[in-house]
Amino acid sequence: MSVSEALRNHAVAKVEHLSRYFDGIISVDVVLEAQKERQICELVAHLIKKKILKASAEAQDMHAAIDVAVDKLKTQLSRFKSRLQEKRPKGKTLEISPEADHQVRGLQRVQVFLKKPMTPEEAILQLESYQKKDFLIFMDAEREALSILRRLSDGRYELLEPVY
Repeated sequence: MSVSEALRNHAVAKVEHLSRYFDGIISVDVVLEAQKERQICELVAHLIKKKILKASAEAQDMHAAIDVAVDKLKTQLSRFKSRLQEKRPKGKTLEISPEADHQVRGLQRVQVFLKKPMTPEEAILQLESYQKKDFLIFMDAEREALSILRRLSDGRYELLEPVY
């Protein structure tokens, strides 16, 4: 169907609002279909970790169909985000003996759990999903070595590749 500018703006505004519920959205495809008196809206969201979420709704009015489909997708995004947070291993602080504490005052040891090897592009997507983190330690799949991706204050990224 041909889409009016008002309907297009409505759909774009609703879909852009989804980033408030989950910040790991890569793209969202919106499919609008009209069949006689049925107005159908189908949304396909592409997320980080190659996850795809789908939601569709049918109504008498296309605006209403878009609203219902977006609400369904919001629910799915919230569930996916909570599942990610439950699965994420927490870093554990290690106890430092009192005699070692006087040598390195204020040192806190944290275990880092590395996920599967990934490319620097995948690491950027992963770091973008963490709003409060400024760096990511990962196993570089191309180099087969440990790398550090750092988010700079101007929004660019710096890839640190240690040499042993």
